[in-house]
Amino acid sequence: SKQWYQRRVRAFMLPGSEEQQLWAIDLKIQYTDTMALANVLQYVTGGRFDTATGLFKIPPYKVMPELSSRFKSPKERQPPNFRFAILAPRLFHSNLSLVHYSVFFQMCRAHHIGYDIREREGAIFTLIDSYKRDLLGMAVVEPDLPKALKTFQRNLTTVHQEISSANMPGRNNFLALAAEVDKILSSLNVDQEGEKKDEGEKLRSDIDQ
Repeated sequence: SKQWYQRRVRAFMLPGSEEQQLWAIDLKIQYTDTMALANVLQYVTGGRFDTATGLFKIPPYKVMPELSSRFKSPKERQPPNFRFAILAPRLFHSNLSLVHYSVFFQMCRAHHIGYDIREREGAIFTLIDSYKRDLLGMAVVEPDLPKALKTFQRNLTTVHQEISSANMPGRNNFLALAAEVDKILSSLNVDQEGEKKDEGEKLRSDIDQ
């Protein structure tokens, strides 16, 4: 089964050509934390990962007849049938052990961190260690990649700020992950600005002609 493995990948360029090769190495046949979280995400959203297209697709939700008048057209009634998901199966923060789960989820509600069942967007948490309570899993699912990254980063920084202080920052991987996401967002912004510049130059060229 494709679900029962863990792997590392290496990318390199073939000598004499610019063709990129991707190898999977160090295969470990086992059920991983990432796959477990992916299965939770599929169960909650009702979605499935399409290996042919690389898209995470969700089925359209049903609109009750008495509510259909609120929507102008079928296109407006149905959101895109795919989502972007970010999975973090092992978020560690030593200060989480000082917070009871009930308080943690109250804090999340206060900061609007949660999952919208109707729109099938938002964040899902998995409680990994009920004894030490210093580990969490988090899956974020949104209709576009920038929003998914921003939601993921916001959730990390918000939870860290709420359970930490200047005197007790705690040992964690929250801030390192948030910094990595910030780099990805910066690179996305650069790419989008480049695309807009290319489109502008093409438009000016068409006008000149």
